[in-house]
Amino acid sequence: MFHEEFSQNVHTGRFEMKQLLTPKQVARAIGVSESSLKRWCDQGRIPTTRTAGGHRRLPISGVLQFLRASDYRLVEPEVLGLPSATGQGRRVLQRAVDGLTDALQAGNEPLCRQIALDLYLAEHRMSSICDQVIGPAFHRLGEIWDCGQLEIYCERRSCEICERLIYELRSAIQPPEETAPLALGATPAGDPYRLPTMLVELVLLENGWKAMSLGTGLPFATLRAAVIENQPRLFWLSATTIGDPARFLAEYRQFYDEFGDQMAIVVGGQAITAELRRQMQYAAYCDTMQHLESFVSSLDTSGR
Repeated sequence: MFHEEFSQNVHTGRFEMKQLLTPKQVARAIGVSESSLKRWCDQGRIPTTRTAGGHRRLPISGVLQFLRASDYRLVEPEVLGLPSATGQGRRVLQRAVDGLTDALQAGNEPLCRQIALDLYLAEHRMSSICDQVIGPAFHRLGEIWDCGQLEIYCERRSCEICERLIYELRSAIQPPEETAPLALGATPAGDPYRLPTMLVELVLLENGWKAMSLGTGLPFATLRAAVIENQPRLFWLSATTIGDPARFLAEYRQFYDEFGDQMAIVVGGQAITAELRRQMQYAAYCDTMQHLESFVSSLDTSGR
């Protein structure tokens, strides 16, 4: 999706975060000398890789983690492929909802990126950004839609922007360890909504899991095949809409009966009503990303 040397997408004109950076670029972006930056790399304060020629390259995730943990701030964020005002905006979750709602409605993607990255640099958890900013912003857009004040294309555009934003936030998270537990998830057949399952993936990645959303609208037969082949430690099912509740319940019960003692099965989504929940077994029902984060932190991931 990204090229390590270029931050501009030549097809769309959008600017995206560079994934690998030179010490010179990072030093310029945060307003320090290159020698200081290299010294921090040697001290292990910023993760560093080497090219075939032995030159340092700094993953963007490590640079952002360094900024979150230090007093340094971005002075030229555009050098990293970030919006020019990143690091200078509002960093309070409640205040960011208005800004993100307006930016999504207007199709202002750079401002959406800035708002989300500002919150991340202010050390807010991904779960909090999802629950207290992204979720409420889309709820407000839904209310505007219901009032007939939002065109269909604006709603669809907002979803597209948010999907790209989630991919960018993913790249800000340091990759999980090789030994990290695996989590898979999806939405059931008939459910086309991508954002909820993508947000689950984002939160699990920040919590050190190898998390992968399998996609949307998947029948239980293929979910079963995915579990058998990959042997995940956790499986999440996000349901925003269920066309046939009786069929869903029957197929879910078979799925749980087969795998419920092998992995933690987590369910969530507005379609999992209280009535459905009473008829289901699961390791956890999570109606927020913070609930999910709390649940996974309680799991023993040292082995089966």
